[in-house]
Amino acid sequence: MQSHRQRAVFIAAAVAVALAVAGAAVAAVAARGSTATTTVKVTEREYHIALSSTSVKAGSITFVVHNAGKIVHRLDLSGGGLKSVVRVPTINPGATRSVTVKLTGGKLSLWCPVPGHAALGMKTSLKVAGAAAGGSAWG
Repeated sequence: MQSHRQRAVFIAAAVAVALAVAGAAVAAVAARGSTATTTVKVTEREYHIALSSTSVKAGSITFVVHNAGKIVHRLDLSGGGLKSVVRVPTINPGATRSVTVKLTGGKLSLWCPVPGHAALGMKTSLKVAGAAAGGSAWG
């Protein structure tokens, strides 16, 4: 026959194990659902756009756009699961701007919408690995 003390120790140990298992499950769900943001550096100059990466996983992406040129530039983004064109305001020479977007997959097109700049080569794309294939402004 078990003593009350042995039974209490057994119950306390069982509760501790149950709490540890529940805590591990919560931690796993929290890690899976975390909203880590990927950063892509974008360098614009006359008449070229360079990206620090050519592909990213779907999710929250921050584009840090630096104008290394001698004239003003801008940046527009389309595709990759975006519902509309995302427009980064004018970036003066030497300045940097950032924009964070949620991408679901497909091809993201990036270009400078200053008249004539995209036609002179200021356009590029980024592959977004994800569930959905998105359209692109640049095919």
